[in-house]
Amino acid sequence: MNNNLFKTLFIPAVACLLGACTESTGPDMEAGDDSLAIRFAGPAVTRAAIDDADDMQTDGNSFSVWGSYTAVTGGTATSVFDAEKVTCLSGMWGYEGTRYWLPGNTYDFYALYPSTGTLGDAVSVACTDGTFTVKNFVATKGHDLMTAERTNIVIEADKAPESVSFKFSHRLTRLAFNIRAVGRGVTVTSFKVNGVTYKGDLTWNASGGSSWSNTAKTNDSDALLAAKDISITAGETRNMLGDVLLLPHTDLTGTEIAVSYRFEGETADRNSTVNLSGGNAKQWDAGSQYAYTLTVSAASLAINVKVLDWDEQDTSVSWQ
Repeated sequence: MNNNLFKTLFIPAVACLLGACTESTGPDMEAGDDSLAIRFAGPAVTRAAIDDADDMQTDGNSFSVWGSYTAVTGGTATSVFDAEKVTCLSGMWGYEGTRYWLPGNTYDFYALYPSTGTLGDAVSVACTDGTFTVKNFVATKGHDLMTAERTNIVIEADKAPESVSFKFSHRLTRLAFNIRAVGRGVTVTSFKVNGVTYKGDLTWNASGGSSWSNTAKTNDSDALLAAKDISITAGETRNMLGDVLLLPHTDLTGTEIAVSYRFEGETADRNSTVNLSGGNAKQWDAGSQYAYTLTVSAASLAINVKVLDWDEQDTSVSWQ
């Protein structure tokens, strides 16, 4: 399996239109033939990771879109959408007001999931000439950050245009942290993941790819990725933190699990720190999933990792 593959989500075109009023910002935007209305399909807004189109097609979910057009012969681009919110309602996608295709022009569209308002006031988003900048993004809020583009759409006279469809790519990495008890039941009194990058500024464009800057990491003094007092019966595997979304990591040096636990019948904790850079996963790529399992037994403490596609379910009972 290629763990460097960007897992993408393709959202098929849906004929949808919301809003009875027409938004007019100039003569090019004035009311026209409904067959020339610009229409969209897109993803959902959720607090969990998005796996497929069905996850997205949920009422109230939304994304933001930027769009502009230029004459086929060239010239200055004219803005049509600027962080416009596109929302799902009754299984269809639409936006406030209506814009219309203008034949003889070439259109470019860019989309960000989730919509800018969903990310909160502390996060600033801009899209200039097809380059996204997302500042102060915090992955531990649970938003599955994705981007998409649909460019070079040429609108010809006497030819009905199709709805705009997007192919979204994940910009985060997806992780699971499990503990398996072998031989005896275990109580995990403290579980923390330290040294992971959870916050930063994203810059992305289709030709240049994505990069993160101004990043921040978790440490042993915070509790961003932590759990405590979890009982695990012998033979059971428990997910300690649920679905974890983080920034991609090119280097796992300093990334570790700190765990305190006790077996049934014990009163004192056993404390261990497990470095994640020593395994077969040397980095965490955007669009991939990494499932770690820490196996606790009286004889040893061992960790294994599986590298999965974004939407692949890990059904293993033991990775020994």
